[in-house]
Amino acid sequence: MSGARGLLTIKRRIWADCEIELLEPLRVGAGRDPESPIDLPVLRDSIGRPVIPGSTLKGFFRSYLSRLLLAYRIAGGSSVEVDGIKVELKPCIDSISEKRMDASKLEDLCVLDKVFGYSGRNISFSSLIKFTDAEPVSLVGTLKRTHVSLDRKRDAAEKKMLTKVEAIKERAGDPTKYRFTIIYDELGDPLFSDANNAFMLLLTMLNKGLEEFIGGWKSRGYGRARIKLMKIRVADVSDLLNGNIREVNLGDIVPRR
Repeated sequence: MSGARGLLTIKRRIWADCEIELLEPLRVGAGRDPESPIDLPVLRDSIGRPVIPGSTLKGFFRSYLSRLLLAYRIAGGSSVEVDGIKVELKPCIDSISEKRMDASKLEDLCVLDKVFGYSGRNISFSSLIKFTDAEPVSLVGTLKRTHVSLDRKRDAAEKKMLTKVEAIKERAGDPTKYRFTIIYDELGDPLFSDANNAFMLLLTMLNKGLEEFIGGWKSRGYGRARIKLMKIRVADVSDLLNGNIREVNLGDIVPRR
């Protein structure tokens, strides 16, 4: 049962409530709709509100951490340390970015595989981290833009290839904001200490605030947003059994060296 070892040693569950403030229009698409006057509408929930799906957020954060940590390693670092939180960068960081799909046991997993999950030829490991859909804090509007498709060979506009795109509108003065929650199952097995540290590093970065690009069409002026940690709640095993969740400060849960 060594393949399930880590799943049996949950230490606590952490909920991190976060907020996204749009600095540019945000494009999270629902695919082409041949019956709509908009070629590429935004994704909406069951009551018609534009939403940012949890899968988009999960992909964004995995890619963001992967690029950041790989850059540190390429620069010659064997580990990265921020505010006393240390994450080892060897032997590997992310199987997707590094194209490593040959793990045969849990010990072979890269640090971000342990956090975000892994599916390979020999083993699979469920994600320790989950993301809710980001829902608007208040009523949000959308805008429509027409873009020209380019012929890459000629570096010129293709004839009759206009695309009508919908995006969530940002606002000045009263910013468009979304809220979502990150849920992380912190495991007590020492094998997952690097994964726990990577998650704590992410929380520390969110507490300071991230300004990054989310969604699609980033090179065309979409997706710049500010992401901020708002609140943390935790429950250990006993709390989970009794249904108790308590609010804490970041310093209460981040290990200090």
